[in-house]
Amino acid sequence: MIGTVLGTRYELTGLLHDGSIFAAYSARDRSNGRDVCVRVIKPPCSKEQPFLEGLSHVVARYRSIQSPGIEPLMDVDEDETSSYVVSELTRGPSLGERIRKLAPFSVPVSVGTSISICQALDAVHRAGLVHGDVSGQNIVIMANGDARLQLTGVWEAYSSSPSAGAIVLPSMAPYMAPEVSSGSMPSAASDVYAVGILLYELLCGRPPYYADTPIATAMKHAAAPTPSVREINPSVPPVLDEIVKKAMAKDPAQRYANAGDLLSDLRLLQDALRFGKSLTWPLRTAPVPGPVPRTPAEPQPVAPRMSAIRPEEEEEPRQRTRADRDVPVWMMVSIAFLGAVVLSLLGVWLLFNLNKPKLVTVPNIRGLTTAEARQRLEPLKLSLRVASREADDTTEPDKILEVNPDPGQKVREGGRISVVVSAGSRFVAVPDLKGMTVDKAKSVLGNLDLGIDPVTDEASDPKVPLGQVVRQAPAARARVERQSRVKLTVSTGPGERTTRNDPPPATADAPESYLYTLSIRVTGTDRATDVRVEITDTEGTRTVYERRHEPGEMASPPPIKGFGPEATFRIYYDDEMVKEFTKPATEGERTE
Repeated sequence: MIGTVLGTRYELTGLLHDGSIFAAYSARDRSNGRDVCVRVIKPPCSKEQPFLEGLSHVVARYRSIQSPGIEPLMDVDEDETSSYVVSELTRGPSLGERIRKLAPFSVPVSVGTSISICQALDAVHRAGLVHGDVSGQNIVIMANGDARLQLTGVWEAYSSSPSAGAIVLPSMAPYMAPEVSSGSMPSAASDVYAVGILLYELLCGRPPYYADTPIATAMKHAAAPTPSVREINPSVPPVLDEIVKKAMAKDPAQRYANAGDLLSDLRLLQDALRFGKSLTWPLRTAPVPGPVPRTPAEPQPVAPRMSAIRPEEEEEPRQRTRADRDVPVWMMVSIAFLGAVVLSLLGVWLLFNLNKPKLVTVPNIRGLTTAEARQRLEPLKLSLRVASREADDTTEPDKILEVNPDPGQKVREGGRISVVVSAGSRFVAVPDLKGMTVDKAKSVLGNLDLGIDPVTDEASDPKVPLGQVVRQAPAARARVERQSRVKLTVSTGPGERTTRNDPPPATADAPESYLYTLSIRVTGTDRATDVRVEITDTEGTRTVYERRHEPGEMASPPPIKGFGPEATFRIYYDDEMVKEFTKPATEGERTE
């Protein structure tokens, strides 16, 4: 749907996420010139009026929440083809993607991410509302590292649809609190349960419960014992393990009542980690009612008493008998031996720690190329590891999208920094291959992650030498997805055509021809545009219409003659393909 204009206002510019209910696109709001997120509702929910009304109610009810950690929903609308929800645009990977690719994370990063989530949830809970669908897919990690919640409150609309509940269950089940799966309504405590699951995943790199079906997963949440994070990741402090257990408690009454309560404990832990303090569980004790009796405490010495400050009456006689101060020889030897062992161990410890690689701070290498990042890391004695490459329509190829550990974290010299690198846009412009040999065209296309269709046509052309490309489909400068294939027509030199797709001489067995009529309204642009129409049929690919039009004008090419059982049409605006469709011969008018 990229390039489509919804409601004559929102021009879809890229696919962000394709979910079970919504397909989320980045879009340009042509009325005010800003970028927004448009979630196109998928069938069957897109045709259910109660569901659309429920979404409108959610947008109106949750609009009052003002928090940078909440992506606000702005409108629910529909046109002739689609129903959709408009919200602010939040760029960045989902938390679920980061967990899948980079987890487990360090304790400070996991706690910091959870604090960011709880800050956003706290604004929802203070308003007396519930998010209802906290999960890795509904949280985006922005460029500054903060978390932002999406689809807040949309769960309320699911009950208005006879089909939505079953559709979203597989994505909600891994984070669903036991009381919700047994029929209770989502609450602030059930949101806290989902945060506990996410914190477990951040620290362990996997969910706490595995099952083959959503129903089996829900049953494990209800009946299986609450797992300990430290069993998987022993580096987790015991206090953090208890925080996760309390957030994931089966009984809502044993959990944190809301995100604010969980946030308080996480902040206490974060401060302790920063300043090297030790904590004991529970972090906060309930106050005891009534006055607490005070008992006089025994005075405690600040430092050991030294003989120089002892009163005279406590002085011991300086003279002792030989028998009092003599020590058996065997004991002296044992003490000397133990002292040597202790000194040796101390020396080993000092040698190890003095030679231990020092801690360095991970620099911010997001947005750099891999070569630039290696130059930045080399003075710090850090190495770079490319964990994966991902298509990204907004970032140039070879530039870094994600870093683990995060910038600002401490690592030791000699450590390795894992990164996710952009593979560039999913789309690429097809080069002009005319006049090239097939081998040369294959090499040029391969550099752009494109390939050649295994079926190559032939056609005679007195102007093109034998073996060189005469035509190509798609045409030069057309934008296609990487890994697409380009079909070539190669010259056989002067003489008759030999391709099976070329029309044979006019005989009784000649392919039938049809006349097709097209009407194209120029939309999705705010300036004059060159409109070009191509046709592909049994005769090959050719341009049948090319003219400049103003926005909103109707482009009406004269009847187009096509050969064979069907014809494929491609429409280009300024050499960029915006639409492709196929018409069977039955939709055309047969020619004599």
